[in-house]
Amino acid sequence: MNVSIPMPADDVLRHVIGESYNPAKVLNVIKMFAGTDDLYQATIGLVNAVFRARGIDPRAREMIILRSAKILNVPYEAQANRQMAANAGLSTEEIVAAAADGPVTGVNPDYVLLCKATDELSLTATLTDETLSALLARYDETICRKFVLLIAWFNLLSRFLNGCRVPLETTDKLGHRTAPI
Repeated sequence: MNVSIPMPADDVLRHVIGESYNPAKVLNVIKMFAGTDDLYQATIGLVNAVFRARGIDPRAREMIILRSAKILNVPYEAQANRQMAANAGLSTEEIVAAAADGPVTGVNPDYVLLCKATDELSLTATLTDETLSALLARYDETICRKFVLLIAWFNLLSRFLNGCRVPLETTDKLGHRTAPI
C-alpha cells in the first residue's frame, strides 16, 4: 500500500482543532479527523462520548477496541490501544488474548463475551441470538445498547483508519492516557 490520504497540514489542524493544537501531542487519528473539516466537531463529540460512557468499564472498552483491531486488521488501532489498554488496567495476558487468532478464551468471561460480540458484529454485521441473549443476561438493556454502539463505532473507526491509511505513531504521544483526546 503506497497510496494514502495525506495528513492535513499544521495550519489546517490549528484552524480546525484550535489554539490548543500541539503537533507533538495530538495523535495521528485526531489529525486525520481534523482533516474532515466540518465533520470534526461531531466526530470528536462521539469520541468523547464513547470514551466516557457511563457504566462502561474502560477495560471492557479496550477489549472491544483490541478485538476490532485484530478482526479488521487495523495496525494503527492495535498499536495505540495496546498502550491505552495497559494504561486502563488490562493485563498482558488479556491484551494478548484480544489479539489472538480464533475465539478469545482464558480471560474474564465478560471479556470473552464482549470479544465474541465484537467478532460477530465485525464479521457478519449482526449478533447471533445466543450472543445477544448472553449479553442481555449479563448486562441491562442500556449497557447492551452501549456495547453494541461501541462495537459499531470501533468498526467505523477501523475502516476510517485503514481507508485513510493513517500512519503509525512514531513517538510516544499516549503516555498514561486511556483515551485519544
